[in-house]
Amino acid sequence: MPSRKPSRSSLPAADSIEQAVLRYLASRDRTEAQVRRFLSRAGASASRTQELIARFFRLGYLNDEAYAQRWAGVKLARRPMGRDRLEAELLAQGLDRATVSRTLEKIYSRRNERDLARLLLSRRIGSGTGRTDAARAGLLRRYGFREELIEELLSGSQCS
Repeated sequence: MPSRKPSRSSLPAADSIEQAVLRYLASRDRTEAQVRRFLSRAGASASRTQELIARFFRLGYLNDEAYAQRWAGVKLARRPMGRDRLEAELLAQGLDRATVSRTLEKIYSRRNERDLARLLLSRRIGSGTGRTDAARAGLLRRYGFREELIEELLSGSQCS
């Protein structure tokens, strides 16, 4: 007698909250904090939230370290910025300080902050001579570069 596949109705179904959060995770990478907020808005209990979060980590659906590395790398490729601004943006993603600190160390060990500042200046201001040092410094401050680096870049012909 041929074996029968179990019908869809006989398989244990994931609850609607789990299905919703799986769709949420499938749309793009998420942090644990983002998933927690989603589950809270969906009406999941604290124990159900904890259970799902633990399960998603075990399955590899959640990984804040990997998320932070990917997100920061993409962000810096699109928009050069200093350590301070990237730190603020990573924290705004709901990542904990320890994860953010490790991410910053890895990212800035591969990308020189001085080179990022020069790249930002060339993209945003160009080589135009009409821009003042104050305009350059203001731009670098807005993008989270530290004062010491700004002073170093603007003190010589290094920002050309």
